[in-house]
Amino acid sequence: MCGRFALSIKTKDIEKLVPRVKNVQDIKTSYNIAPSHNIAAILNTKPDEISYVRWGLVPYWSKEYPKTASLINARAETIEEKPTFRYPFQKRRCLILASGFYEWKKEKDDKYPYFIKLKSDEIFTFAGLWDQWKDSEGNYLISGAIITTEPNNLMKTIHNRMPVLIPEKNWDLWLDPKSTNIELKTLLRPFPDELMTAYEVSKKVNNPLYNYEDCMSEIKNWIIDKKKGWFKILYSWFSPRKL
Repeated sequence: MCGRFALSIKTKDIEKLVPRVKNVQDIKTSYNIAPSHNIAAILNTKPDEISYVRWGLVPYWSKEYPKTASLINARAETIEEKPTFRYPFQKRRCLILASGFYEWKKEKDDKYPYFIKLKSDEIFTFAGLWDQWKDSEGNYLISGAIITTEPNNLMKTIHNRMPVLIPEKNWDLWLDPKSTNIELKTLLRPFPDELMTAYEVSKKVNNPLYNYEDCMSEIKNWIIDKKKGWFKILYSWFSPRKL
């Protein structure tokens, strides 16, 4: 799954990435984006501007506002079958802006957070779905979910799922209302692992209230080697769990 990500940007980065978008100054940096937070997205109905949607999709047909933001991911393999995602996949797709995402790797009885990003350090986009829900008083809520797929070779060492990344060359196809399901499904595949990197980060990121730049920083490990009655301390520039 994809349950946490980051968006650390400068205006010039977005202007380079999406030159047609007008309101790039409104985008806010966040190093620890969690479910129920507002996320920056480009909706297929508004391809020339940034929209903010609540992370955790609420279907238009829901009778009440959900207590938790549980629908944060949609599986690519069943996206056409699930009633919650079938209509958004056909009519309401979006691109979600990100700098990287976090995933937790299980080792024995503990979990270690990793940050995964492009080797180029460039901003990228997740394949997303959105929907519009109206409450009893006529107020609208726009919400969204990130589509996930099978992991590439890099992600297999961390988790059994990964978010779908949409390359810039495929943005128009993803947002085009005339695109067929067959065309869209070809985009829901693992991103090339040779273009990505992953490294261990601090467990501070476990707390969704902790939102500082060091969330994305690689941790350094001290290795203590007991030898001949004395301790030799070696500094490792690379984490033992670095990939």
